[in-house]
Amino acid sequence: MYEITRIIHIDAGHRIADHTSECRHLHGHRYEIHATCQAAALRSSGPERGMVVDFAVVKEELTKLIADPCDHGLIVDAEDRTITTMLGIADADVQWVNRNQTARTASNSAGFKIYLTPFPPTCEHLSRHWYELMSAALHARTKGHVTMKKVRVYETPNSYADFPSVITPSITENDKGTA
Repeated sequence: MYEITRIIHIDAGHRIADHTSECRHLHGHRYEIHATCQAAALRSSGPERGMVVDFAVVKEELTKLIADPCDHGLIVDAEDRTITTMLGIADADVQWVNRNQTARTASNSAGFKIYLTPFPPTCEHLSRHWYELMSAALHARTKGHVTMKKVRVYETPNSYADFPSVITPSITENDKGTA
């Protein structure tokens, strides 16, 4: 299996309303997003010959699906009524996100860039959400040649979440054998 990874960075604000520590406050991060794609074989002809997929294709999808709606904006949980009310997010947008259980760009009275989600905008939720978006887009764009292996989201330089996580089997006493 061949794999490639393309990285982008975005700056976005969020808060975790139910958190008992600092993350309950509105704050921002410099997110680093790694999209790892894989293919059983390299392209055998055409402009992508010898590649899994052109890095530019992955960047275009990352930009369209993640950077454009989220960079320099606020990622807001539709259930966080304190923030949705404070920002003047349209009730129709909140209701749509809750009903459809999918994220969308929201309207607000101040003209802020808002990405409204049906989940708390934790690193774990974002990695899964962005994985699902990227997986569908790259599968369609490459006619099934490329699959997403994972999306890794760094919230800080030393804290990240992967989706899906790769489980490594642990070595048990039975696996070690006897000397």
